[in-house]
Amino acid sequence: MPVSKTTETPGLAQSAAAGVAWSTISTAGRQFVSIASLATVARLLGPGAYGVMGMATLVTVFIANFRDLGTGTAIVQRLTITDRLLSSLFWVNCVLGLCLSLIIVAASPLAAHFFGAPQLAAILSVIAVSFWSTSLGVVHNSVLLREMRFKALAVADLGSALIGYGVALGCAYSGLGVWSLVFANVAASTTNTAMYWIASTWRPSFVFDKSEVRSVGKFSLNLSGFILVNYASRNSDNIIVGKMLGSAPLGNYQMAYNLMLTPLQNVSTVIAQVTLPAFSQMQNDDARFRTAYIRSSGVVALVTFPMMAGLCIVADPFIRAVLGAKWIAAIPVFQILAPVGLLQSIQTLVGSIYMGKGRTDWMFRFGVFFSVVVVTAFLIGVRFGISGVAWAYFIAYFGVLAYPGFVIPFRLIGLKFRDFAAALAPQILLTTIMSAICWTALHTMTAVGVTNPWIKLVSTSALGVIIYLVGLATVRPPVVAYVIAVLRASNKVIVVRFTNILARIIRVPNPQWS
Repeated sequence: MPVSKTTETPGLAQSAAAGVAWSTISTAGRQFVSIASLATVARLLGPGAYGVMGMATLVTVFIANFRDLGTGTAIVQRLTITDRLLSSLFWVNCVLGLCLSLIIVAASPLAAHFFGAPQLAAILSVIAVSFWSTSLGVVHNSVLLREMRFKALAVADLGSALIGYGVALGCAYSGLGVWSLVFANVAASTTNTAMYWIASTWRPSFVFDKSEVRSVGKFSLNLSGFILVNYASRNSDNIIVGKMLGSAPLGNYQMAYNLMLTPLQNVSTVIAQVTLPAFSQMQNDDARFRTAYIRSSGVVALVTFPMMAGLCIVADPFIRAVLGAKWIAAIPVFQILAPVGLLQSIQTLVGSIYMGKGRTDWMFRFGVFFSVVVVTAFLIGVRFGISGVAWAYFIAYFGVLAYPGFVIPFRLIGLKFRDFAAALAPQILLTTIMSAICWTALHTMTAVGVTNPWIKLVSTSALGVIIYLVGLATVRPPVVAYVIAVLRASNKVIVVRFTNILARIIRVPNPQWS
């Protein structure tokens, strides 16, 4: 019997409003936790601990590519699902998670030997526990996402982040070193699964139907293949740096790389999570799909373009003030990678096109091409240190990969690249103006003898926010009216009040859904 069906436009509009509101709260909260972690835990532990944890992460992220074999996304993408399918996929994930945990334990001595870090074996054996606990929440997470219950997802994600941070900080102050990060990982993953179970009313039954599992096989396996090759492109640089340059350079490189991923992890991924169930429901209507996709990309660019441009400009005072002198080597690496993060913040959303249209086979093929190009670039760049690796990524991405990364999925919905670029032109213009003024202000402070990094960071950041808001009030990109309309559709009084204040600041009238 079907347990979930599609909804129509009014339901999507209301769900989008709630999704944006709760995703914003979750994003802001997790961003605060991330900054707090950098300012406290990273200061206490230093690059060495993060480098060792980075080596462990390379192994666990690789194994994580096989964690649910794309079954979770398949639940969201299908127009109709049954309880037999959900229960069957739950037991598949339960067994798969246990097997992957055992594989990590078995492979831990080999990983320790490969990286020349004996303690890595014990670290991986403990982290393996989180794999099985996470597998128990895959179906519950997907059901919540399919039902667009973004409040429950936000509470679970933010709650687990807070638990993880609390564990990391407490252990770091107790002098446990890298184990602070290990215990935080296990605590966060276990908490996340528990909160998904509490939020979801669905419970598995003792049913396993092979035909139901096979029905999602093609979609899921192609998606898993893409995730695997995407891992290669996202982590091969870390493997190469860790193997050839050592843990301290890896720690600095990973810190810069993680800062580059800030918009992807805290904005783009959240928006993609909100849009995937909606895109899946309009998968047979290309005109609606195009409009929704352009709007979603515009919303992401509205936040991530100034975020990444601003971080690039204040990279030096930010890292000196927040992370401390131990992390100065990460500054030039981040400045090179920041433009990549800016563009990737909107390119990440093309995954929703592939998945919403059920064409994960196209997604997998482009992922293979992407991985071959970037791995080759990293092998060349590592000869010049971590900055060489960063420059190799920059050149490969902008020179070879960025344009086809957009136009290939755009073919699935009939979207022309020039129309897409034109829709983002206001955000590009405002970000360029803001960046030029902030860069001038920061270098003027240096020229007149201001050396305190906190003064430079706070004053330049405040100036950037003011300039950007003034720019929005002057240019008023269409996407701003759309965002205000979405937020005003929320049934939360505090969200509506905040939206009205924001609308007055940037002089947006009372827009309606179109």
